[in-house]
Amino acid sequence: MAKLITFGCRLNSCESDVIQAITDELGVDDYTIINTCAVTAEAERQLRQKIRQLYREDPNIKIILTGCAAELSPESYLEIDGIVGIVSNQTKLLKDSYLKYANESNKKITERPIDKIRGFVQIQNGCDHLCTYCVVHFTRGKSVSFDKDVIISQIKQSLDRGFKELVLTGVNISSYGQDFSPKSNLAFIIRYILQKVPRLKRLRLSSLDPADIDDELISLIANEERIMPHIHESIQSGDNMILKRMLRRHSRETVIETNAKINELRPDVIFGADIITGFPTETDEMFENTHKLLKEGNLSLLHVFPYSIRKGTPAALMPQVSKKIAKQRAQLLRKSIDEILNQKLQKFIGTTVKVLAESGNEAKTDSFLSVRTSNKMQIGGEYMVKCIEIKDNVIYGEVCGAIE
Repeated sequence: MAKLITFGCRLNSCESDVIQAITDELGVDDYTIINTCAVTAEAERQLRQKIRQLYREDPNIKIILTGCAAELSPESYLEIDGIVGIVSNQTKLLKDSYLKYANESNKKITERPIDKIRGFVQIQNGCDHLCTYCVVHFTRGKSVSFDKDVIISQIKQSLDRGFKELVLTGVNISSYGQDFSPKSNLAFIIRYILQKVPRLKRLRLSSLDPADIDDELISLIANEERIMPHIHESIQSGDNMILKRMLRRHSRETVIETNAKINELRPDVIFGADIITGFPTETDEMFENTHKLLKEGNLSLLHVFPYSIRKGTPAALMPQVSKKIAKQRAQLLRKSIDEILNQKLQKFIGTTVKVLAESGNEAKTDSFLSVRTSNKMQIGGEYMVKCIEIKDNVIYGEVCGAIE
């Protein structure tokens, strides 16, 4: 079977699973398929480094590239040793794109074994917003929402394959339904899913745009127990001037007020966020506003990225902050969020939490906190775990019993 390597977001992971299934079915063999990411220049640097490494290890390797980086500059990648083909973002989930690489004698006979814990269901693609640091609107195109019944079919298939919880994913799921006439929204499709698929017990949401978290969505998160209490937000900065220069549509006050409202209605929600440090023109004072937002916005988990220039974006033309400072600021945020999370986790000691087992001894709580147990669990099972101690921001505990 083809070897799949994935860079980037959850959406890429979701699409890679589809690509793997397609290439297995067609009998694509002796190829390495890399699903690429172009969200930052660093992502492309790591991609090129990986390609060179693969070629050094095997000069006969045949690499097919797809994804955002391949979409952005296909000609430049075709010149790299080892690359034999490019599949566009628009066609990478179509069987026809891989037919010329297929070997009829290697067609799939038995079902490919998969990880049956957490599955991803794509509900939209593309983005209509023009953030000044981003190239996704070039590589993915305009926002396109999937038909509600196509989504239901995906969900039922995923549950039939044995997945225990599903994650709604896309480039910007917060924009779901805005391209429909009449317009719809994310709250509608979530409500529709939960109504049409009552056997779906655990539903997670991928990254949300704070500008689109309205009262309808907040009410749904607060009152629907099948929505897991973990909200990840695409915040990017805690300074209003930087947010304006990014062309983001929210303010730091939006984040603070929204998260407070959600926590008041559902106290067990854990908030995570994407943050960029060292964005052009970011001063020490502006960065400190982001730093303060960690506590003011009740954040506990972070994905922090030092800014890196993307050629062709408006941000590339702005006065730049040194890479050293951007990295130092990212390191400071990571240190602070570790301390914040540790303080929060200490409160769990002596309590019991519900978890979904990801291995014999590793699990995640409903709010996506990491747990390790001294006694074995069955993968995919739900358990109650007594929390005994905290090490490296992981809850260590003992299984009290299984949840039927």
